[in-house]
Amino acid sequence: MTESTGSRTAYLGETVIELEGPAPQVGTSLVGDFAIAPAHFAPAPLLAADLRHGPVVVSTLPNIEKHACIFQIVDLEEELERFDPPPRLVHVASDPARHWTEVEQYHPKLRAPGYTLGETEAHSRDVFKAAFGVGVRGHRRIAHGLFALRDGIFLAVEIPDDQMSPPPVKSFLHRLSHVGVAVDHLTPQRPARSLEG
Repeated sequence: MTESTGSRTAYLGETVIELEGPAPQVGTSLVGDFAIAPAHFAPAPLLAADLRHGPVVVSTLPNIEKHACIFQIVDLEEELERFDPPPRLVHVASDPARHWTEVEQYHPKLRAPGYTLGETEAHSRDVFKAAFGVGVRGHRRIAHGLFALRDGIFLAVEIPDDQMSPPPVKSFLHRLSHVGVAVDHLTPQRPARSLEG
């Protein structure tokens, strides 16, 4: 829910949390410049400019030591293999880089680059949170979110109200695959599986 201050509310179990600022709207451009510190299979910081070229899916993660974040990471990599060619995928987490160790240990085949806001300079961190609408008032954490962009334009946005669970990856990508000519080369290799299973 958007309040007069531009903030929104979500739920962390029974706790209401306040998300800072508006969520990005489909059809709008990514704003601001930032450099997010690399953490996992990332040779250099993630720049805003990197998200303004071609198709890319951005995954935001509040705590990669929790199962909900692991599910989000794994599901995205598996499901994006259905696209021909698959868009780039990047994960941005609140956690320090060392928290990626468990992901690497138990899921060694995952190769999408991961970045850390926890080791990012404050200005870049704030610009990123504002650009994606995932800042949580009074916390260093960010919200679970999924974002699809092409050439810096938002094509799909998902920030779930229930922040205890990962976003619905399959339905997000199913929706993305039906956006139309705006994503002409994000076409599934085979018909989408039932959203029920």
